Amino acid sequence: MKVLHICAVGATTLKLLRPQIDYLLNCGLEVEVACSPDVEAETFRQLGYVVRPVQIDREISPVKNLKSLIQLVQLMRQQQYDLVHVHTPIAAALGRMAAKIAGIERVVYTAHGFPFHDLLSPRQYANYFAIEKFCAQFTDLILTQSYEDFVTAQQKNLCSAHKIRHLNNGVDSHIFSRQRLSLEDQTRLRELLGIPHDALVVGTIGRLTRQKGFAYLVEAIAQLRPRFPKLRLLIIGGELSTDPEPFQAELLSLVQGLGLQDCVVFTGFRDDTPELLGLLDVFTLPTYFGEGLPRSILEAMAMGLPIVTTDIRGCREAVIPHENGLIVPPKDSDALARAIAQLLGDRALRQQYGAASRQRVETLYDERYVFERLATWYQELGLQMAAPTLEKVTVQTLSAPSALC
Repeated sequence: MKVLHICAVGATTLKLLRPQIDYLLNCGLEVEVACSPDVEAETFRQLGYVVRPVQIDREISPVKNLKSLIQLVQLMRQQQYDLVHVHTPIAAALGRMAAKIAGIERVVYTAHGFPFHDLLSPRQYANYFAIEKFCAQFTDLILTQSYEDFVTAQQKNLCSAHKIRHLNNGVDSHIFSRQRLSLEDQTRLRELLGIPHDALVVGTIGRLTRQKGFAYLVEAIAQLRPRFPKLRLLIIGGELSTDPEPFQAELLSLVQGLGLQDCVVFTGFRDDTPELLGLLDVFTLPTYFGEGLPRSILEAMAMGLPIVTTDIRGCREAVIPHENGLIVPPKDSDALARAIAQLLGDRALRQQYGAASRQRVETLYDERYVFERLATWYQELGLQMAAPTLEKVTVQTLSAPSALC
């Protein structure tokens, strides 16, 4: 049977959806992807996947959005998909409307964090909620990564109760495991990045966007430097050319202005995320964005790291305060500095929280659980699927980092 996944940019497919797509392929489904034609989409195509180029902007733009809608309708009518599965806000709205027009029998939506959340103004919240409620009318299944989103959807009557399910999020706990790391390779990587062997390392992962809160993190590191003179900050990720509000130059300027050039290491987008995480003593995600359930935090947890993050949806779900990490208010560099300092100054506490992080991933956030739920719900919608070959999935997802989250 034939499935189409839709998202705005190729990076989402290449870096985030690939493990799920591999699993579905190994279940005997034909799986194709529709997204904007960009470098990452072409890379995905060259890896042997079927990619249908459809330009999908990441902002509301009536003329451009209408063109995308028309192209998606044409594609669906030509290819006669058995199920359409949509991701990311704009692509999800356009994809569901197109599926309705094209007469697709099964439509599934994964909410990687609903666009309406408690950090928005009342007007923004109402507008985004209205769009989601409208599209929910012609969606057969809405899957939330965050349990908080699952509860909110029910409380706000977003859709009929039978349509909403909690999918969760997960990572490959075999790939993201300290047991795979080589001391020799870790030493070499540390040297390549210019990190002293005796330096404490704080790290983060994500696209270099303002809402990820990296500016507050840099300010926190500046506060910590006098107490921890050999401290290093490792920022894993980069800036996409399609980001609506470029932020990298501003962040670099902040680093220079605070005199932290020798302290902050920018890696850009990488395929060796587990190895990079292996260098860290503390992982932090200072986001104030409307997250779903950040994969970057789950990857760090799988690597046995203590977490410092902000009190927002998704983050406060993965991190239990004083169990596997600490939670601070968003946009507060002082609180962020204090929490990081608490962990940097107590190795035993770092080890305790790190062990708890790993245990939570093994119990709740292994991606196999996510795949199994998805397969069950696909079958409930009438798709015929074979038993997967998990060994193949593991091999194919070795280079699927989450710096695009």
